[in-house]
Amino acid sequence: EGKKPPFDVMNFVIEETKKRGLEFHAWCNPYRVSMNSDIDWKTYLEQCDDLNYAKQNPDHVILDTKGQMILNPTKESVKQFIIDSMVELAENYDIDGIHWDDYFYPYAGLDEDKNDLEDFEKRSDPSQTLGDFRRMHVSDVINRVNDAVHGVDKNMRFGVSPFGIWKNSVNDARGSNTDAKCSESYHNQYADAYEWVKKDMVDYIVPQIYWPFGHEIAPFADVFQFWLKTVKGTNVDLYIGLPAYRLGQDGDFENPEEVTNQIKYVNQYDEVQGNVFFTYHTFIDKGRTEPGVKHIKKLMTEAK
Repeated sequence: EGKKPPFDVMNFVIEETKKRGLEFHAWCNPYRVSMNSDIDWKTYLEQCDDLNYAKQNPDHVILDTKGQMILNPTKESVKQFIIDSMVELAENYDIDGIHWDDYFYPYAGLDEDKNDLEDFEKRSDPSQTLGDFRRMHVSDVINRVNDAVHGVDKNMRFGVSPFGIWKNSVNDARGSNTDAKCSESYHNQYADAYEWVKKDMVDYIVPQIYWPFGHEIAPFADVFQFWLKTVKGTNVDLYIGLPAYRLGQDGDFENPEEVTNQIKYVNQYDEVQGNVFFTYHTFIDKGRTEPGVKHIKKLMTEAK
C-alpha cells in the first residue's frame, strides 16, 4: 500500500478489454476498509499509508462482529468520499460503467462498541427506526452516485449486485416466495434494492441468485420471479447473477446442467438482458466445476 505501481494496471486492463469488443465496468465495494481481522483495528490503520482515507479519519470507521472495518455509511463525509471516488474513476478512465458488490452493512452485524449508534441518536427525525435510518443513508449514496456518474457521462452505467433475497413474502407481500428463515438484505445489509429499482436509482440490477431450483427454503425460480416482477415497468435492466463457482458441490449442483438449466429458464423472459457468472476463474479452473462449465460454454456458444 502506498507504492505506485510500475504502470497503470487498470488502464492496461481497459485497453485489453476494448481490443476484444468488451465493456469494462469498475467493480467496487465502497465501504470496505479491511478483510484482515487478525489484528485490532488501530494497529491495522497504523500500517496503512498516510493517504488512506480510513487512516486519516479513524472516527469514520466502524467494525463488524468479526473485527473487520467498514466506513460508516451514515457519515456525510464518507458519502462524499465515495461519490468523489466514483467520479474520479469516471473522469480519468475510459470505463463503461461502475458496479457495486453486495457489501453494504456487513453480513456479520456491527460491533457492540464501535458502530453507528451515536449517529443514530443524533438523527433529525426521532421517530425514525434504526433500520430506516441505515437504509436511508445507504439509499442516499446510491442515488447520489447515480446522479454523479451520469453527470460525467450520461451513457455510463451504474449497477448493483445485491444479495438475492430482498424480503420474504411472509414479512412483506411484495417479497419473494422464500422461507421466513431466509436472510433478507433489507434488514441485514440495510440494502433496499427494491426501492433502487422502483425509483430508477440504478441502470441495472444483478441479483445474486446462488441457489439451485430444488433449494428447500430459497428455490432459484421463486427468487428469480421476484426480481422479474420488480423490474417490470421500470427503466432498470435485469441481469441474473449465477453461481458457476458452485458447480460440482454436493447436492443439486452435482448435476453439471444445473446452471445451464437456470440460464435457459431465465432467458425465456424478455426482461432478462443477460447473465453474470461468479466467478471468472471458474471458467478456466480444472476440477469439480469443469463438467458444468463445459455445458455453460456449449450453451452460450450455441446461443450466438
